[in-house]
Order: sequence, then C-alpha cells, then structure tokens
Amino acid sequence: MRITNKVMQNNSLRNINNNKVQQDKFNTQLATGKKVDKPSDDPVVAIRSLRLRSDVAQIDQYYKRNIEDASSWLQLTEGSAKQTISAITGMIEKCESGASDQYTVEDKLVMIDSLIELKNEVYRTGDSDYAGRYIFTGYRTNTSLSFGTEVPENETYQITEAFDFNDLDEMTYVDTGMLSDITSSNFSTYGPGSADEVTEQSIESMQYYRFRVGYDNLDNVAISLSAVDGDPLPAGIPATATVATDRDAAYNAAATGTGVFRVIKETGEVVMSRDVYDAINNAKNADGTHRKLSVTYEKSEFRTTDLRPEHYFYCNRFPQGSDSTDPANIEYNADYKNSGIWDQPIEYQIGFNQKIQVNSYAADIFSTSLGRDVSEVTDIADRLKDVMSQVEMLKGLSNDKTKSDSELEDINAELAAAKKAQTYLTDQLQKTFSKYITRMQGYLDVADEALTQMGNRGAQLDLVKNRLSDQQTTFKELQSNNEDADATEVAVQLSSAQVSYEAALMATGKMIQTTLLNYL
Repeated sequence: MRITNKVMQNNSLRNINNNKVQQDKFNTQLATGKKVDKPSDDPVVAIRSLRLRSDVAQIDQYYKRNIEDASSWLQLTEGSAKQTISAITGMIEKCESGASDQYTVEDKLVMIDSLIELKNEVYRTGDSDYAGRYIFTGYRTNTSLSFGTEVPENETYQITEAFDFNDLDEMTYVDTGMLSDITSSNFSTYGPGSADEVTEQSIESMQYYRFRVGYDNLDNVAISLSAVDGDPLPAGIPATATVATDRDAAYNAAATGTGVFRVIKETGEVVMSRDVYDAINNAKNADGTHRKLSVTYEKSEFRTTDLRPEHYFYCNRFPQGSDSTDPANIEYNADYKNSGIWDQPIEYQIGFNQKIQVNSYAADIFSTSLGRDVSEVTDIADRLKDVMSQVEMLKGLSNDKTKSDSELEDINAELAAAKKAQTYLTDQLQKTFSKYITRMQGYLDVADEALTQMGNRGAQLDLVKNRLSDQQTTFKELQSNNEDADATEVAVQLSSAQVSYEAALMATGKMIQTTLLNYL
C-alpha cells in the first residue's frame, strides 16, 4: 500500500485531535472533579453512580427531612403530654386536699374552682398544634380538639359511644326534696303535716347504678342501646332508655325499682336498677371478658370547652330538626361503630420499608370523663352551697322573736332537714373527692402510658437516625469513590497529554517539510 504525504498528514491530524480529546477529557475531570462527564465516558461508572445517587437522595430525604419532621412532632406531643400530666397531678393534689378532714367546707368549695381551671388547662393543651396542624386529632389535623369559638349552631350530633360493665358505677344521690323551694315568706307551706313537708325524714341518701355518656344536657329524645358486635342484646338489657321527666324520681326508681333504665338528659347519666346492672355484668364473651355495648344519643347544644365528638366516637352531624338521613349529614368514624376503637395513625417513612407513628390520639390522653368528673363535683358543690344558704336563712328565721310557736316549729323542722342535707352533701363531697383521687390517678396512668409510648417512639427514631447517619457517610464515600476523580493522577495525565501533543506537533511539522520534490 502506497503511503502518500496526504495520508501521513491525515493520520497526523487524527492523532493530534485524539490527543486534544484526551486533554479535554482530563481537563474536564480536573475542572469538575468527576470521572465521567457523560454516560458514554464510562457506562459502568455512570450506572453505578445513578444507583448510588438515588440511595443517597433517599437517605437524605429520610435523615434530613422525614426524621427531623417526625422528631419535631414527637417532641411537641411529648411536651404537651408532660403539661397534661402536670395538670392532672395538680388535680390529684386538690382531690387529696378535698378528701382530708383538715380543710373546711368553704376551703373545699374553693378547691373546686382550681379543679375547673386545671381541667380547662388539660383540654387547652389538647389543642396544641404543629405547623398549623392539630396533633391530637388524628387525620383531622385542621380541626381543633375542643369546639372553642366554633360551637355549631342549628346542628345536631347523633353520637354512638361504646361502653362495657367496667364503665358502670354505683353512685350516691342525696334527695333534698323541696328544701331549695323554701323562702322566708313561704316556709309554713313546707312545715310538718303539709302536702309538701320538708322534714328530716324527707331527706334521703340513695344508692343507684349508672353509666355516664361523654356529654351532659342531651336532647330530649330516648337513647338506644345495641351490641357493638351486631349480635342481639343479652336478656335483661333494655334496647332503649326513656328520658326521665324528674331527676329525683329517676334516682328513686333506680334505687328501689326493677327494670329501670332511664336517661337524665341534664347530667348525661343512664340510671338503672340492680337487675339491669346485673344483666350487663353477666353479658360476657366466651373468653370471660365483658361484652361491649354501645349507646346512641343526640346532642345539639355544646359549650366552647366541650370536646368535639368526632375525635372520640362514631357520630353523624346534620341540620337541627332533621335526622341522619338528611343529605347534608356528615358521618364520622364509621369503624368505631363496629369495633368501639378509634384509630387514625399518622406515620412517617423514616427508612427503607420502615415507618413510625408520630401522633397520639386525644382519647389516649384527654378523656371526656375527666371533664365530666369535675362537672359532677361542681354539681355536688353547687347543691351544697344552696343547702348551706338555706341553713343560714332558716337559722335567721329561728332566731326571729316575732315568729309564733307554730311557725318556729315549722322552721326548726325544716332547719333540722337542711342540716341533715348539709351533712349528707358534705359527706358526699368528701367521699367524691376521695373517690376521684383514684379516678384522677387512672387518668394520670393513661397519660403516663401515652408519654412512655412517645418516649419509645422517640428512642426508635434516634436509633434509626444514628443508623441513617452511618449509612449516609458510607454511601457518600462509595459515591465519591465511584464518581470523583483523583486530582493528582488527572493532573499528571493532563501534563503527559500536553507533552505528547507538543511532541506530535513538532514531529508532524518536521515531517511535512520534506516532500518528493526535495529528491528530484
């Protein structure tokens, strides 16, 4: 094959160009610090780089964003739980003081004001939010735990609430008869022998059984009872509870009658006679646990401090005057109706195939019963205040020298009844304080358990965070080893390519100076 000058020239240009390509490659590596500029430079390195970058990006998402967000949520939740525990601890201290004999009745009445404030503080804590999202309300992060200023108007809630035998209580009620109706001008109307007499015999302390729903001041409709599992109600348990027209009469009937099952709408109590109480006690599953029942009732008037039922129970919300079949009806927590369990976990992805729940449920910390307990103590205290006022009024009348003997006889009989009622109610208040020490301790235990679960989640989050930190370091090191160019080695190679380029230019220059004409 004949090699001409043109062939030699083309070969030289091609080789010089290849040398410049090498220089450009090394120069790019030195400038970018990377081994490859495009996949064709080294397909193996490029593919491995894509995989490593994807892994590093995922780890960064978990480590720098998801875990930080989850940690912030858990820290705020834990702080709120600690505030709740502190408030409940204060309530326990007030109950202990109220159960003590060293404080006067007046002192105990003042303690109730402190109980109310501590209860309100507990529920205010339940409205804590994280970045505009309420942290104790499940998936409804845009809805506060309590109504606050958003009390619904012209709307009714139909609420279904689960309970079992353990939610039943044996209670005491002091029937003061018509004592509160006595005034300084009509006392003779209630003297001994009258149709409405108020004597020591008319003041009674009754024992009755009840369970209490989550709210008081219910609507004036009968409430229905059913089994959570959908099976028929066990024998002896009525399917409906009629609305009591008279509170005292309902307590009397429950204390002395049979087959009694009535709802007192003012207090939200469903009172029952002993036989109904026993029937609920005997309703058990095959494993010996008590069967869960559910009660359905309606309520349309709420206070600003009331907890929203949609965060606790199965309920329907519809315009007042209609029913749950209204097209405007909103249904909440359908699963609760069939299970009695409220479950709306908010989970964060914190690793490969690994999630963690960051939210705690309102029902796990802020029981509706806590506020109802405080209301119950307040009710007893209010009745005691009224009776104490009656005692003072009747004492004043008994010292009135202008009264006749027959009038004084009426007054003294009524005064004896008022003192007996005061004694009963004072004893009931003290025993209620004593009983609620245990109740409040139960709420504290629940809050402590929730706090422990938060701590466990936080500890799990820390472990994952530490592991991801190590993984992040490892994967970035692998990524660097795969992608990053060795600056020293590249600089040497670039210098070598430059020397080769200059030598090629010199050799080519000398070569093309000599042609065939030089030999003619």
